[in-house]
Amino acid sequence: MRFPNTLFARTSLTLSAALLVFMLFTAIVVFKYFILPIGKQGANDLAALMVLSAKTWVELPADTRKDFELELAENHNIKLVSVQPEPDYTELLVHSPYMLFLEDEFSKRLGDETHVYQTSSLNSHYWVGIPMAEQTLYLGFPHSHIDAKPPRAALMIFLGASLFIILTTLLIVRRITRPLSDLAAGVQQLGGDGQYQPLLEDGPEELAQLSRKLNQLNGQIQSLLDNRTTLLGGISHDLRTPLARMRLAIELLQGKEDPDLLQQIQLDLEDMDTLIGRTLEVANLMQTSDRRIEEVEIPLLLQKLAAPYERQGKTIKLISPDSCTLHLNELALNRILGNLLDNALYYSADQEVILQLQVKKMSVKICVQDQGPGIPEDQLEKVFQPFYRLDPSRNRSTGGTGLGLTIVRQLAEINAWQLTLANRENKGLSACIEIQTE
Repeated sequence: MRFPNTLFARTSLTLSAALLVFMLFTAIVVFKYFILPIGKQGANDLAALMVLSAKTWVELPADTRKDFELELAENHNIKLVSVQPEPDYTELLVHSPYMLFLEDEFSKRLGDETHVYQTSSLNSHYWVGIPMAEQTLYLGFPHSHIDAKPPRAALMIFLGASLFIILTTLLIVRRITRPLSDLAAGVQQLGGDGQYQPLLEDGPEELAQLSRKLNQLNGQIQSLLDNRTTLLGGISHDLRTPLARMRLAIELLQGKEDPDLLQQIQLDLEDMDTLIGRTLEVANLMQTSDRRIEEVEIPLLLQKLAAPYERQGKTIKLISPDSCTLHLNELALNRILGNLLDNALYYSADQEVILQLQVKKMSVKICVQDQGPGIPEDQLEKVFQPFYRLDPSRNRSTGGTGLGLTIVRQLAEINAWQLTLANRENKGLSACIEIQTE
């Protein structure tokens, strides 16, 4: 599973990682330079007091030892007995760092390996046997003496602080990146098909101002598009009416004038009508609301697309897997491939045209490959411009209106498909439409 490549995810990961590294470094420093020295010093003080108490008890007269034991218990919470506290006391099974420090201090002072023990009763003491001249004295301190656990407390503080800081960081990052995500989504819709959702003009002043400007910009773009459509629609309407009258006049003149001239006028009128229709089609592409998405079996669509051409005697070689289902705008794909096939068959001069479907991991690619003369490399992108033709003479016998590929490119962009042209190695042109599936 790939980590999300979003601004929120990347910023959160960076800040969280930096904070965790800082907290880990802080924990190491605190443990090494504060907790560890304090623990060692505390163990040293307790070991020194207990060894000194044992030596003092031995040197005292027998009749004063009882008073010394009471004073030791009251003032220092240390018990001193001359007999083993319990016959079943056992060695500590788990040593805390403090106990290890304490045993090490006793071993240094007594010159022999010494261990701390605990009795089996619940409210027992920890005991140390300190050998004296002729006997062993047992000194004990209660569990409460080491109830404080600085390492555990420090760990809990660091974990709690880390969690609190990370959650706070995520909240702050989210508050910053969410408006940016909304802005990115708004930019994707900018100047689109009229489905732009105005951005909320709230939040920090800088982002609110940016959202406000973006909303204003979209309004201006939509206004320009509407004006362009209105202008082209008016031109179309104003021209088609006289064209219709001219057709009628020509029909009335049949047999009275030069038939060749009348035929040429008729052809010119048809060319003008076609040009106007294509121009209006380009304008309408950006305004159309016909974006129906449906389940389409691509191999079957290609077969249906090639069938009419084959009935006309054209040779189309279909290369396709048995099955490939996509959810897309079938009408738009049909129009694109139909235009590409028309061009390929025209420039191939009745030679074979290949219609190939390639299924990739994250996309589907449909290519129309002809055996025509191809297109100069420096003009592969220019042919998508409105009214651009490879033949500068504008002769209709050597090309169309110059709007076919413009319409195809706009249809592809509206549906988020990628249309590319490339010359084949030996001869001909390959026109491919790539559709992302993920």
